[in-house]
Amino acid sequence: MDDNELEKATIRIQDLVMDLIEEGLSPLAVAGVVQASATKMYRAILEDEEFEDLMQTVVDSSKKIENKTFH
Repeated sequence: MDDNELEKATIRIQDLVMDLIEEGLSPLAVAGVVQASATKMYRAILEDEEFEDLMQTVVDSSKKIENKTFH
């Protein structure tokens, strides 16, 4: 996947997310679905150790967020 394809995929996902929120779904619920889907994909693709390392990185990086304003 090149940068252009990645950008197009990102825009499509963002558009879908915004559509769901505009239809009345909770932003937290939508974020949860996206996060759960990503986690399932990583679980299916990565080896156990790679998956565990990734999840640990996610947990570690979440502790470093200082400004909790999200736009």
